[in-house]
Amino acid sequence: MKKLFILAASALISTSAFAESKWYVGGSVGVWHYETADATSATITPEVGFNLNDKWTVGTSIGYRYSDTSNTSNNSFVFYPYARFNYFRAGIVSLFVEGGLDMKFGRTDIGDHDGDPSAFCGICIKPGVTVALNDKFSLVAKLGDFGFHLANDAAEAAGMHKGYGLDLHNNVSFGFYYNF
Repeated sequence: MKKLFILAASALISTSAFAESKWYVGGSVGVWHYETADATSATITPEVGFNLNDKWTVGTSIGYRYSDTSNTSNNSFVFYPYARFNYFRAGIVSLFVEGGLDMKFGRTDIGDHDGDPSAFCGICIKPGVTVALNDKFSLVAKLGDFGFHLANDAAEAAGMHKGYGLDLHNNVSFGFYYNF
C-alpha cells in the first residue's frame, strides 16, 4: 500500500515539473459496504492526463482495489490507460467518450487458502461528463461501461467477472481534476 502512495505522489510531482495548462491530475475514491451480504469494497485511483487539444485527451489511472466478503478477499493493483474524445461542449459542461484498457492484477484469498494470483483485463468504452467549476477544478462522472472483460478463476471469485455487454447500472464513478 505504501508503494502505491509513493507511486501516486511521484506521478503528481513529475507532472508538476512539466506543468502547463494542458496537464491535469485527479482521481476518484470509493468505499461501499453491502450489509446483507457482509461485503466491503474500496478503490482509490489517482489519475494523470494530458489534453492534446480541445477534442482529444490521453491519461491513465493507477490505483488500488480491495474487496472482502465473508469468505473471499482480494487486493489488486489497478491500471487504466485511456484516450478521451470530447464531442460536445456548452459553457462549463463537456460530454466525452473514453476508450481504455482496464487491468487489475492482485491476489485472492478464499477461506484459509492463501493467495491465488488474480488477473482481470477489459477493453471498454465509457461515456462521461465534465463540469468545469473554474479554470483549475473540474468534476467528472463516467456513466457505464461498454466492452468485454477477461478474468481468471481467482479474479472471478473476487467478483471481477468475464463477459461482454453494456453496464449502466453498476458502473458509475465520480471524480475531480485539477488543471495546471
